[in-house]
Amino acid sequence: MKEAKFAIIDVETTGGGIRGNKITEICVIVLQHGEEIDRFVSLVNPGREIPLYIEKLTGINDAMVADAPYFDEIAPQINSLTKDCIFVAHNVGFDYNVVRAEFAEAGIDFNRKRLCTVRLAKKLIPGLFSYSLGNLCTSINIPHRDRHRAQGDTEATVILFQRCLALDEDYEVIGGFLNRKSKESYVPPNCKASDFEDLPQKAGVYFFRDKQGSPLYIGKAINIQKRVLSHFREKSNRKYALLQDTYSIDYKLTGSEVLALLREAELILKHYPKYNKAQKNPTKPYKLTSYHNKKGIEQFALHKNKIAPVSWMQFYTREEAIEFLEMLCEKFELCPKFCALQTGVESCSHYKIHQCSGACDGSLSAKEYNRRVSKALDFIEQYEDSCLLLEKGREAGEKSFIYLEQGRFAGYGFISAQEEINAVDDYQNFMIRQKSSAYADRIIQRYITTSKKLERIALKEAQEHENSVFDHWLN
Repeated sequence: MKEAKFAIIDVETTGGGIRGNKITEICVIVLQHGEEIDRFVSLVNPGREIPLYIEKLTGINDAMVADAPYFDEIAPQINSLTKDCIFVAHNVGFDYNVVRAEFAEAGIDFNRKRLCTVRLAKKLIPGLFSYSLGNLCTSINIPHRDRHRAQGDTEATVILFQRCLALDEDYEVIGGFLNRKSKESYVPPNCKASDFEDLPQKAGVYFFRDKQGSPLYIGKAINIQKRVLSHFREKSNRKYALLQDTYSIDYKLTGSEVLALLREAELILKHYPKYNKAQKNPTKPYKLTSYHNKKGIEQFALHKNKIAPVSWMQFYTREEAIEFLEMLCEKFELCPKFCALQTGVESCSHYKIHQCSGACDGSLSAKEYNRRVSKALDFIEQYEDSCLLLEKGREAGEKSFIYLEQGRFAGYGFISAQEEINAVDDYQNFMIRQKSSAYADRIIQRYITTSKKLERIALKEAQEHENSVFDHWLN
Protein backbone atom coordinates (compact mmCIF):
# COMPACT_ATOMS: atom_id res chain seq x y z
CA MET A 1 0.00 0.00 0.00
CA LYS A 2 2.86 2.40 0.78
CA GLU A 3 4.09 1.98 -2.81
CA ALA A 4 0.77 3.21 -4.17
CA LYS A 5 0.60 6.16 -6.53
CA PHE A 6 -2.08 8.82 -6.07
CA ALA A 7 -3.29 11.09 -8.87
CA ILE A 8 -4.71 14.24 -7.25
CA ILE A 9 -7.03 15.81 -9.81
CA ASP A 10 -9.19 18.90 -10.14
CA VAL A 11 -11.26 20.05 -13.10
CA GLU A 12 -13.04 23.25 -14.00
CA THR A 13 -16.15 22.81 -16.11
CA THR A 14 -18.96 24.53 -18.01
CA GLY A 15 -21.27 23.80 -15.05
CA GLY A 16 -24.57 21.95 -14.81
CA GLY A 17 -23.91 18.96 -12.56
CA ILE A 18 -22.17 15.76 -13.63
CA ARG A 19 -24.24 14.88 -16.72
CA GLY A 20 -23.52 16.86 -19.88
CA ASN A 21 -20.81 18.85 -18.11
CA LYS A 22 -17.68 19.64 -20.15
CA ILE A 23 -14.17 20.23 -18.84
CA THR A 24 -12.54 23.63 -19.43
CA GLU A 25 -9.34 23.00 -17.42
CA ILE A 26 -7.68 20.01 -15.78
CA CYS A 27 -4.73 19.53 -13.45
CA VAL A 28 -3.21 16.18 -12.43
CA ILE A 29 -0.45 15.87 -9.81
CA VAL A 30 0.88 12.38 -9.16
CA LEU A 31 2.26 11.52 -5.71
CA GLN A 32 4.22 8.51 -4.51
CA HIS A 33 5.57 8.17 -0.97
CA GLY A 34 3.91 11.54 -0.35
CA GLU A 35 6.09 13.33 -2.93
CA GLU A 36 5.23 14.73 -6.36
CA ILE A 37 6.58 12.65 -9.22
CA ASP A 38 4.64 14.03 -12.20
CA ARG A 39 2.26 16.79 -13.23
CA PHE A 40 -0.06 17.71 -16.08
CA VAL A 41 -2.01 20.98 -16.50
CA SER A 42 -4.03 22.16 -19.48
CA LEU A 43 -6.93 24.32 -20.52
CA VAL A 44 -9.51 22.30 -22.48
CA ASN A 45 -11.78 23.39 -25.30
CA PRO A 46 -15.25 22.26 -24.19
CA GLY A 47 -16.76 22.61 -27.64
CA ARG A 48 -19.46 24.94 -26.35
CA GLU A 49 -19.86 28.41 -24.88
CA ILE A 50 -18.85 28.92 -21.27
CA PRO A 51 -21.75 30.42 -19.27
CA LEU A 52 -21.18 33.91 -17.87
CA TYR A 53 -21.61 32.81 -14.24
CA ILE A 54 -18.89 30.17 -14.74
CA GLU A 55 -16.61 32.74 -16.35
CA LYS A 56 -17.07 35.02 -13.33
CA LEU A 57 -16.34 32.12 -10.95
CA THR A 58 -13.25 30.67 -12.65
CA GLY A 59 -11.99 33.50 -14.84
CA ILE A 60 -11.92 31.11 -17.80
CA ASN A 61 -13.64 32.50 -20.91
CA ASP A 62 -14.27 31.38 -24.47
CA ALA A 63 -11.25 33.24 -25.85
CA MET A 64 -8.89 31.44 -23.42
CA VAL A 65 -9.99 27.97 -24.53
CA ALA A 66 -10.45 28.72 -28.25
CA ASP A 67 -7.03 27.31 -29.15
CA ALA A 68 -6.85 24.77 -26.31
CA PRO A 69 -6.95 21.04 -27.12
CA TYR A 70 -10.22 19.13 -26.99
CA PHE A 71 -10.35 16.50 -24.26
CA ASP A 72 -10.04 13.58 -26.68
CA GLU A 73 -6.68 15.03 -27.81
CA ILE A 74 -5.21 14.91 -24.29
CA ALA A 75 -7.12 11.82 -23.09
CA PRO A 76 -4.34 9.32 -23.99
CA GLN A 77 -1.77 11.34 -22.04
CA ILE A 78 -4.00 11.63 -18.95
CA ASN A 79 -4.92 7.96 -19.20
CA SER A 80 -1.25 6.96 -19.29
CA LEU A 81 -0.29 9.36 -16.49
CA THR A 82 -2.96 8.07 -14.12
CA LYS A 83 -2.58 4.38 -14.98
CA ASP A 84 -2.12 2.33 -11.79
CA CYS A 85 -2.95 5.44 -9.73
CA ILE A 86 -5.67 5.99 -7.17
CA PHE A 87 -7.87 8.91 -8.25
CA VAL A 88 -7.96 11.53 -5.45
CA ALA A 89 -10.09 14.68 -5.39
CA HIS A 90 -11.86 16.98 -3.00
CA ASN A 91 -15.44 15.73 -3.43
CA VAL A 92 -14.25 12.96 -5.72
CA GLY A 93 -17.76 12.03 -6.89
CA PHE A 94 -17.88 15.16 -9.04
CA ASP A 95 -14.41 15.19 -10.59
CA TYR A 96 -14.27 11.44 -11.17
CA ASN A 97 -17.65 11.22 -12.90
CA VAL A 98 -17.00 14.26 -15.11
CA VAL A 99 -13.57 12.93 -16.13
CA ARG A 100 -14.95 9.44 -16.70
CA ALA A 101 -17.73 10.84 -18.92
CA GLU A 102 -15.18 12.76 -21.00
CA PHE A 103 -13.12 9.58 -21.44
CA ALA A 104 -16.24 7.69 -22.48
CA GLU A 105 -16.90 10.29 -25.21
CA ALA A 106 -13.31 9.79 -26.34
CA GLY A 107 -13.92 6.04 -26.60
CA ILE A 108 -11.79 5.12 -23.58
CA ASP A 109 -13.03 3.11 -20.60
CA PHE A 110 -11.63 4.94 -17.57
CA ASN A 111 -11.81 3.07 -14.25
CA ARG A 112 -9.75 3.94 -11.18
CA LYS A 113 -9.98 3.36 -7.45
CA ARG A 114 -10.87 6.67 -5.84
CA LEU A 115 -10.46 8.59 -2.61
CA CYS A 116 -12.36 11.63 -1.40
CA THR A 117 -10.35 14.16 0.63
CA VAL A 118 -13.59 15.56 2.09
CA ARG A 119 -14.38 12.22 3.77
CA LEU A 120 -10.72 11.60 4.55
CA ALA A 121 -10.36 14.98 6.29
CA LYS A 122 -13.57 14.43 8.25
CA LYS A 123 -12.18 11.16 9.54
CA LEU A 124 -8.63 12.28 10.25
CA ILE A 125 -9.22 15.96 11.12
CA PRO A 126 -12.61 15.90 12.87
CA GLY A 127 -14.52 18.77 14.42
CA LEU A 128 -14.03 21.51 11.82
CA PHE A 129 -16.88 23.89 11.05
CA SER A 130 -16.75 23.29 7.29
CA TYR A 131 -14.96 20.87 4.97
CA SER A 132 -15.25 22.85 1.75
CA LEU A 133 -11.78 23.23 0.28
CA GLY A 134 -11.57 26.98 0.89
CA ASN A 135 -12.77 26.86 4.50
CA LEU A 136 -10.74 23.78 5.31
CA CYS A 137 -7.56 25.39 3.98
CA THR A 138 -8.25 28.47 6.12
CA SER A 139 -8.90 26.33 9.22
CA ILE A 140 -5.67 24.32 9.05
CA ASN A 141 -3.41 26.93 7.40
CA ILE A 142 -3.02 25.47 3.92
CA PRO A 143 -2.00 28.04 1.27
CA HIS A 144 -4.71 28.20 -1.40
CA ARG A 145 -3.82 30.38 -4.39
CA ASP A 146 -5.84 30.76 -7.59
CA ARG A 147 -9.09 29.45 -6.16
CA HIS A 148 -11.49 27.91 -8.67
CA ARG A 149 -8.66 27.24 -11.09
CA ALA A 150 -7.61 23.63 -11.63
CA GLN A 151 -3.95 24.02 -10.69
CA GLY A 152 -4.56 26.19 -7.62
CA ASP A 153 -7.23 23.85 -6.24
CA THR A 154 -5.15 20.74 -7.01
CA GLU A 155 -2.08 22.13 -5.25
CA ALA A 156 -4.15 22.91 -2.14
CA THR A 157 -5.67 19.41 -2.26
CA VAL A 158 -2.16 17.90 -2.54
CA ILE A 159 -1.10 19.59 0.70
CA LEU A 160 -4.31 18.49 2.40
CA PHE A 161 -3.77 14.92 1.23
CA GLN A 162 -0.15 14.97 2.43
CA ARG A 163 -1.38 16.04 5.87
CA CYS A 164 -3.84 13.15 5.84
CA LEU A 165 -1.06 10.74 4.86
CA ALA A 166 1.00 11.95 7.82
CA LEU A 167 -1.97 11.25 10.14
CA ASP A 168 -2.51 7.80 8.65
CA GLU A 169 1.03 6.40 8.38
CA ASP A 170 -0.14 2.79 8.37
CA TYR A 171 -2.77 3.52 5.70
CA GLU A 172 -5.42 2.09 8.00
CA VAL A 173 -8.05 4.73 7.19
CA ILE A 174 -7.10 5.03 3.52
CA GLY A 175 -7.10 1.25 3.14
CA GLY A 176 -10.57 1.12 4.69
CA PHE A 177 -11.85 3.78 2.31
CA LEU A 178 -10.47 1.89 -0.69
CA ASN A 179 -12.12 -1.36 0.41
CA ARG A 180 -15.02 -1.87 -2.00
CA LYS A 181 -17.10 -3.35 0.82
CA SER A 182 -16.56 -0.28 2.98
CA LYS A 183 -19.51 2.09 3.23
CA GLU A 184 -17.05 4.97 3.16
CA SER A 185 -16.51 4.34 -0.56
CA TYR A 186 -20.01 5.42 -1.58
CA VAL A 187 -21.74 7.27 1.31
CA PRO A 188 -22.28 11.01 0.51
CA PRO A 189 -19.34 13.19 1.57
CA ASN A 190 -21.15 15.00 4.40
CA CYS A 191 -22.78 11.89 5.91
CA LYS A 192 -21.55 9.39 8.46
CA ALA A 193 -21.09 5.84 7.22
CA SER A 194 -22.88 4.75 10.40
CA ASP A 195 -26.05 6.50 9.14
CA PHE A 196 -26.14 4.06 6.27
CA GLU A 197 -25.07 1.04 8.33
CA ASP A 198 -27.93 1.71 10.77
CA LEU A 199 -30.57 1.61 8.04
CA PRO A 200 -32.77 -1.51 8.27
CA GLN A 201 -33.59 -3.90 5.48
CA LYS A 202 -37.31 -3.46 6.20
CA ALA A 203 -40.27 -1.54 4.81
CA GLY A 204 -40.69 2.11 5.71
CA VAL A 205 -39.97 5.71 4.77
CA TYR A 206 -36.51 7.31 4.76
CA PHE A 207 -35.29 10.91 4.95
CA PHE A 208 -32.30 12.66 3.40
CA ARG A 209 -31.77 15.72 5.62
CA ASP A 210 -29.79 18.94 5.25
CA LYS A 211 -27.35 20.49 7.71
CA GLN A 212 -30.24 21.88 9.80
CA GLY A 213 -32.05 18.53 9.87
CA SER A 214 -34.83 19.54 7.47
CA PRO A 215 -35.96 16.90 4.94
CA LEU A 216 -34.45 17.32 1.47
CA TYR A 217 -35.98 14.14 0.10
CA ILE A 218 -38.50 11.61 1.44
CA GLY A 219 -38.90 8.17 -0.08
CA LYS A 220 -40.50 4.81 0.63
CA ALA A 221 -39.07 1.32 0.28
CA ILE A 222 -39.70 -2.33 0.97
CA ASN A 223 -35.99 -2.58 1.86
CA ILE A 224 -34.83 0.82 3.12
CA GLN A 225 -31.09 0.14 3.07
CA LYS A 226 -31.15 -1.31 -0.44
CA ARG A 227 -33.21 1.60 -1.78
CA VAL A 228 -30.96 4.24 -0.20
CA LEU A 229 -27.92 2.50 -1.68
CA SER A 230 -29.49 2.80 -5.14
CA HIS A 231 -29.61 6.59 -4.64
CA PHE A 232 -25.87 6.61 -3.92
CA ARG A 233 -25.17 4.80 -7.18
CA GLU A 234 -27.39 6.92 -9.41
CA LYS A 235 -25.47 9.41 -11.55
CA SER A 236 -28.11 11.99 -12.50
CA ASN A 237 -27.41 15.68 -11.90
CA ARG A 238 -30.39 15.97 -9.56
CA LYS A 239 -29.33 12.98 -7.48
CA TYR A 240 -25.74 14.26 -7.32
CA ALA A 241 -26.97 17.62 -6.02
CA LEU A 242 -29.15 15.88 -3.42
CA LEU A 243 -26.23 13.84 -2.10
CA GLN A 244 -24.01 16.92 -1.88
CA ASP A 245 -26.63 18.68 0.26
CA THR A 246 -27.31 15.67 2.51
CA TYR A 247 -25.84 15.64 6.02
CA SER A 248 -27.82 12.82 7.61
CA ILE A 249 -30.16 9.97 6.72
CA ASP A 250 -32.81 8.43 8.96
CA TYR A 251 -36.02 6.43 8.68
CA LYS A 252 -39.36 5.34 10.12
CA LEU A 253 -40.53 1.74 9.86
CA THR A 254 -44.03 0.97 8.63
CA GLY A 255 -44.08 -2.84 8.41
CA SER A 256 -45.77 -2.88 4.98
CA GLU A 257 -45.31 -1.32 1.58
CA VAL A 258 -48.82 0.15 1.40
CA LEU A 259 -48.39 1.97 4.71
CA ALA A 260 -44.98 3.20 3.52
CA LEU A 261 -46.69 4.65 0.43
CA LEU A 262 -49.32 6.37 2.56
CA ARG A 263 -46.77 7.81 4.98
CA GLU A 264 -44.55 9.00 2.11
CA ALA A 265 -47.49 10.88 0.54
CA GLU A 266 -48.46 12.38 3.91
CA LEU A 267 -44.92 13.52 4.76
CA ILE A 268 -44.21 14.99 1.33
CA LEU A 269 -47.37 17.09 1.59
CA LYS A 270 -46.36 18.14 5.10
CA HIS A 271 -42.72 19.11 4.39
CA TYR A 272 -42.55 19.76 0.61
CA PRO A 273 -38.92 18.57 0.42
CA LYS A 274 -36.70 20.35 -2.10
CA TYR A 275 -35.79 17.23 -4.09
CA ASN A 276 -39.19 15.51 -4.20
CA LYS A 277 -41.15 16.17 -7.32
CA ALA A 278 -44.15 18.29 -6.44
CA GLN A 279 -47.29 16.24 -5.99
CA LYS A 280 -49.77 17.50 -8.51
CA ASN A 281 -53.51 17.14 -8.16
CA PRO A 282 -54.48 13.88 -9.84
CA THR A 283 -56.59 14.15 -12.98
CA LYS A 284 -60.32 13.57 -12.67
CA PRO A 285 -60.96 9.96 -11.71
CA TYR A 286 -62.78 7.38 -13.77
CA LYS A 287 -66.14 6.68 -12.13
CA LEU A 288 -67.78 3.29 -12.27
CA THR A 289 -71.52 3.71 -12.85
CA SER A 290 -74.37 1.45 -13.92
CA TYR A 291 -77.64 1.80 -15.80
CA HIS A 292 -80.39 -0.40 -17.27
CA ASN A 293 -80.03 -0.79 -21.04
CA LYS A 294 -82.83 -1.36 -23.55
CA LYS A 295 -82.91 -5.08 -22.75
CA GLY A 296 -83.42 -4.36 -19.06
CA ILE A 297 -79.89 -5.52 -18.23
CA GLU A 298 -77.98 -3.53 -15.60
CA GLN A 299 -74.81 -2.54 -17.41
CA PHE A 300 -71.58 -1.08 -16.01
CA ALA A 301 -69.93 1.98 -17.57
CA LEU A 302 -66.82 4.08 -16.96
CA HIS A 303 -67.10 7.86 -17.08
CA LYS A 304 -64.44 10.48 -16.53
CA ASN A 305 -66.25 13.77 -16.98
CA LYS A 306 -69.95 12.97 -17.01
CA ILE A 307 -72.13 13.47 -13.95
CA ALA A 308 -73.93 10.19 -13.22
CA PRO A 309 -76.83 9.64 -10.78
CA VAL A 310 -75.07 6.57 -9.35
CA SER A 311 -71.31 6.22 -8.90
CA TRP A 312 -70.15 2.96 -7.36
CA MET A 313 -66.35 3.40 -7.31
CA GLN A 314 -63.65 5.63 -8.71
CA PHE A 315 -60.24 4.89 -10.21
CA TYR A 316 -57.32 7.19 -10.96
CA THR A 317 -56.12 5.31 -14.06
CA ARG A 318 -58.05 3.45 -16.72
CA GLU A 319 -55.71 0.46 -16.24
CA GLU A 320 -56.77 0.12 -12.59
CA ALA A 321 -60.43 0.34 -13.59
CA ILE A 322 -60.10 -2.32 -16.30
CA GLU A 323 -58.18 -4.63 -13.98
CA PHE A 324 -60.93 -4.36 -11.36
CA LEU A 325 -63.73 -4.90 -13.89
CA GLU A 326 -62.01 -7.99 -15.27
CA MET A 327 -61.84 -9.40 -11.74
CA LEU A 328 -65.51 -8.52 -11.16
CA CYS A 329 -66.53 -10.10 -14.45
CA GLU A 330 -64.77 -13.39 -13.65
CA LYS A 331 -65.79 -13.52 -9.99
CA PHE A 332 -69.53 -13.06 -10.65
CA GLU A 333 -69.69 -14.59 -14.15
CA LEU A 334 -70.77 -11.42 -15.92
CA CYS A 335 -70.55 -10.46 -19.60
CA PRO A 336 -67.49 -8.40 -20.63
CA LYS A 337 -69.78 -6.57 -23.06
CA PHE A 338 -71.91 -5.33 -20.17
CA CYS A 339 -68.88 -4.55 -17.93
CA ALA A 340 -67.34 -1.78 -20.07
CA LEU A 341 -64.70 -4.22 -21.31
CA GLN A 342 -65.94 -4.55 -24.90
CA THR A 343 -67.84 -2.32 -27.29
CA GLY A 344 -69.26 -2.74 -30.77
CA VAL A 345 -69.75 -6.51 -30.53
CA GLU A 346 -72.94 -8.59 -30.71
CA SER A 347 -71.67 -11.16 -28.20
CA CYS A 348 -68.63 -11.35 -25.94
CA SER A 349 -65.25 -12.33 -27.38
CA HIS A 350 -62.88 -11.03 -24.73
CA TYR A 351 -59.20 -11.98 -25.11
CA LYS A 352 -58.87 -12.82 -21.41
CA ILE A 353 -62.34 -13.72 -20.08
CA HIS A 354 -63.82 -16.76 -21.79
CA GLN A 355 -66.70 -17.84 -19.48
CA CYS A 356 -69.28 -15.34 -20.77
CA SER A 357 -72.59 -15.53 -18.86
CA GLY A 358 -74.65 -15.66 -22.04
CA ALA A 359 -76.72 -12.56 -21.36
CA CYS A 360 -75.23 -10.89 -24.43
CA ASP A 361 -76.69 -13.47 -26.84
CA GLY A 362 -79.93 -14.04 -24.92
CA SER A 363 -79.11 -17.45 -23.47
CA LEU A 364 -79.33 -15.99 -19.93
CA SER A 365 -82.34 -13.95 -18.90
CA ALA A 366 -82.00 -10.32 -17.89
CA LYS A 367 -83.55 -11.15 -14.53
CA GLU A 368 -80.97 -13.85 -13.75
CA TYR A 369 -78.11 -11.70 -15.03
CA ASN A 370 -79.23 -8.77 -12.86
CA ARG A 371 -79.15 -11.06 -9.82
CA ARG A 372 -75.45 -11.59 -10.50
CA VAL A 373 -74.94 -7.86 -10.94
CA SER A 374 -76.68 -7.32 -7.60
CA LYS A 375 -74.17 -9.63 -5.90
CA ALA A 376 -71.34 -7.76 -7.63
CA LEU A 377 -72.72 -4.46 -6.32
CA ASP A 378 -72.89 -5.88 -2.80
CA PHE A 379 -69.23 -6.79 -3.21
CA ILE A 380 -68.41 -3.27 -4.45
CA GLU A 381 -70.31 -1.58 -1.63
CA GLN A 382 -68.12 -3.23 0.99
CA TYR A 383 -65.30 -0.97 -0.17
CA GLU A 384 -67.33 2.03 0.98
CA ASP A 385 -67.86 0.58 4.46
CA SER A 386 -65.71 1.54 7.43
CA CYS A 387 -63.12 -1.17 7.89
CA LEU A 388 -59.59 -2.06 8.90
CA LEU A 389 -57.05 -3.31 6.37
CA LEU A 390 -54.60 -5.57 8.17
CA GLU A 391 -50.89 -5.82 7.44
CA LYS A 392 -47.72 -7.07 9.06
CA GLY A 393 -46.10 -4.90 11.70
CA ARG A 394 -42.67 -3.36 12.09
CA GLU A 395 -41.33 -6.27 14.11
CA ALA A 396 -42.21 -9.83 15.11
CA GLY A 397 -45.34 -10.08 17.25
CA GLU A 398 -46.83 -6.85 15.93
CA LYS A 399 -49.56 -6.13 13.38
CA SER A 400 -50.38 -2.89 11.58
CA PHE A 401 -53.78 -1.66 10.46
CA ILE A 402 -55.08 0.98 8.08
CA TYR A 403 -58.43 2.51 9.03
CA LEU A 404 -60.87 3.36 6.25
CA GLU A 405 -63.80 5.53 7.24
CA GLN A 406 -66.55 5.03 4.68
CA GLY A 407 -63.96 3.90 2.19
CA ARG A 408 -61.53 6.80 2.77
CA PHE A 409 -58.14 6.63 4.47
CA ALA A 410 -58.53 8.04 7.99
CA GLY A 411 -55.65 6.63 10.04
CA TYR A 412 -53.25 3.83 10.84
CA GLY A 413 -51.74 2.11 13.86
CA PHE A 414 -49.78 -0.79 15.29
CA ILE A 415 -50.91 -3.41 17.83
CA SER A 416 -48.66 -5.99 19.46
CA ALA A 417 -49.88 -9.47 20.36
CA GLN A 418 -49.49 -8.58 24.06
CA GLU A 419 -52.11 -5.82 23.90
CA GLU A 420 -55.62 -6.61 25.11
CA ILE A 421 -58.48 -6.04 22.69
CA ASN A 422 -61.66 -6.31 24.78
CA ALA A 423 -64.01 -4.52 22.43
CA VAL A 424 -64.17 -3.71 18.75
CA ASP A 425 -63.52 0.00 19.28
CA ASP A 426 -60.31 -0.67 21.26
CA TYR A 427 -58.30 -0.39 18.04
CA GLN A 428 -58.88 3.39 18.28
CA ASN A 429 -56.53 3.50 21.28
CA PHE A 430 -53.70 2.60 18.91
CA MET A 431 -54.73 4.69 15.92
CA ILE A 432 -52.89 7.72 14.54
CA ARG A 433 -55.56 9.80 12.80
CA GLN A 434 -54.80 11.14 9.34
CA LYS A 435 -56.45 13.50 6.88
CA SER A 436 -57.48 11.85 3.65
CA SER A 437 -56.17 13.16 0.33
CA ALA A 438 -56.48 12.33 -3.34
CA TYR A 439 -53.05 10.66 -3.13
CA ALA A 440 -54.09 8.48 -0.21
CA ASP A 441 -57.37 7.58 -1.93
CA ARG A 442 -55.49 6.50 -5.01
CA ILE A 443 -53.02 4.40 -3.03
CA ILE A 444 -55.81 2.68 -1.10
CA GLN A 445 -57.89 2.12 -4.23
CA ARG A 446 -55.02 0.45 -6.04
CA TYR A 447 -54.16 -1.63 -2.98
CA ILE A 448 -57.63 -3.06 -2.44
CA THR A 449 -58.22 -3.76 -6.12
CA THR A 450 -54.87 -5.43 -6.81
CA SER A 451 -53.75 -7.03 -3.53
CA LYS A 452 -53.69 -10.81 -3.75
CA LYS A 453 -53.76 -11.33 0.04
CA LEU A 454 -56.01 -8.56 1.31
CA GLU A 455 -56.97 -9.00 5.00
CA ARG A 456 -59.99 -6.89 5.88
CA ILE A 457 -62.16 -6.48 8.96
CA ALA A 458 -65.51 -4.86 8.22
CA LEU A 459 -66.39 -2.98 11.40
CA LYS A 460 -70.09 -3.90 11.10
CA GLU A 461 -69.10 -7.55 11.01
CA ALA A 462 -66.72 -7.05 13.92
CA GLN A 463 -69.52 -5.49 15.98
CA GLU A 464 -71.69 -8.52 15.34
CA HIS A 465 -69.00 -11.02 16.29
CA GLU A 466 -67.54 -8.95 19.14
CA ASN A 467 -63.78 -9.32 19.34
CA SER A 468 -63.35 -12.77 17.82
CA VAL A 469 -62.05 -11.34 14.55
CA PHE A 470 -59.39 -9.41 16.45
CA ASP A 471 -58.37 -12.49 18.44
CA HIS A 472 -57.88 -14.34 15.15
CA TRP A 473 -55.93 -11.42 13.70
CA LEU A 474 -53.54 -10.94 16.62
CA ASN A 475 -52.93 -14.64 17.06
